Amino acid sequence: MLLDKLPVARRLQLLPLVLTGLTSFGCAHSPAPMRVRFADINHGALQGYTGAAPLLVEFQKGDRVPVNFELTGEGFELDPSHPALELVATQHCFLRVGSDGFRLGLDPDHLDDKPRKPGSFRIGFGAARGQPAKVEVVIAAPQR
Repeated sequence: MLLDKLPVARRLQLLPLVLTGLTSFGCAHSPAPMRVRFADINHGALQGYTGAAPLLVEFQKGDRVPVNFELTGEGFELDPSHPALELVATQHCFLRVGSDGFRLGLDPDHLDDKPRKPGSFRIGFGAARGQPAKVEVVIAAPQR
């Protein structure tokens, strides 16, 4: 082996280089996200975007985001089949979409910070006295 032929002092000089190489190999930074305003997406702002880097979408207060809600399965269908739903941005916020999922928050530099209140998803069926039985779907985004 090549290292066996080097004197001990020379091997010790190479150690910092080897350690630096190993740590930089394991800690490669992910590419910077492509930042785009939601309002510009339908006007070609994503032209050339390949999906190799994360996408950071900036929403302004009042932006309206169409929602496609579908249900398929045995025994049920939606009526209307594609109800007209929209999310409305209540304040300036950001959504990062990447290979590790998506993050939503008010500050694009702290989307990975642990939220003070985690998000949740709940689906259920219930009937309260004096009210019709219904299915409930509740989604709560994390709060930072």
